[in-house]
Amino acid sequence: MQHAIVRADQALARIRMGDPRSAAELLQECVLAAVATGGRVPAIRLRRARVELRPWRREDFVADLDHHLMDVLGA
Repeated sequence: MQHAIVRADQALARIRMGDPRSAAELLQECVLAAVATGGRVPAIRLRRARVELRPWRREDFVADLDHHLMDVLGA
């Protein structure tokens, strides 16, 4: 669970430093870790980071992340 939290926090930092593509890559890892552990905190951090990516919602790297989320979560 801690791995997913750290990855999500790192992704948030990268978004705020202007590197959303790198952040999305970290979040790809975070998705699997959050689902594997089932923890609430990783899911909250992942959701917060995804919200921060809204300005880039039309970019392929965000679409890929969204597809990954839907595949893993079954939504």
